[in-house]
Amino acid sequence: MDVEIIGRENIYSGKKVVLEKLFLRIRGNTTFHEIVRFGQSVAVLPFIDDHNVILVRQFRGPIEGWILEVPAGRVDEGEEPDEACLRELEEETGYRASKLEKLASVYLSPGYSDEMIHLYVARELEYVGQHLEEHEALNVVTIRYNELIDMVHGGEIMDAKTALLVLLYEARRRSGG
Repeated sequence: MDVEIIGRENIYSGKKVVLEKLFLRIRGNTTFHEIVRFGQSVAVLPFIDDHNVILVRQFRGPIEGWILEVPAGRVDEGEEPDEACLRELEEETGYRASKLEKLASVYLSPGYSDEMIHLYVARELEYVGQHLEEHEALNVVTIRYNELIDMVHGGEIMDAKTALLVLLYEARRRSGG
């Protein structure tokens, strides 16, 4: 199919996102897509031991409420995803990980955003103290891993990155990987 990018218009630039119109010619017709430019992010499933994981119950403005999710955040300019993962884990939970395993990188919602998230599992945690940013409202929650799996399958985990990360990890664990 013939698709040609013919221009861009910056509509809004904020602290975290840029909203852009991407002008296209598709099959000879001119149109545009609205795009949220966010960049890269990370999420991590941290294991305290073989049976317990750390999650955060966080207030999220877009849903105007609290949601249970894995620690996550943005990859800063000049930062590698694994560095961002370790930083976000420590900032949000107060734990530093000695072992980090990357499971996957995926686009979260390519229909309107360029955000790519890198998904990790962390082990060998040491508590060093939480460092929340001023805009963050969250509580650290420890939960049994088997209970988390049941919550994902039962639809209690509404956060997509958390559900995906748990399901990817569980599939890898069951296959012996």
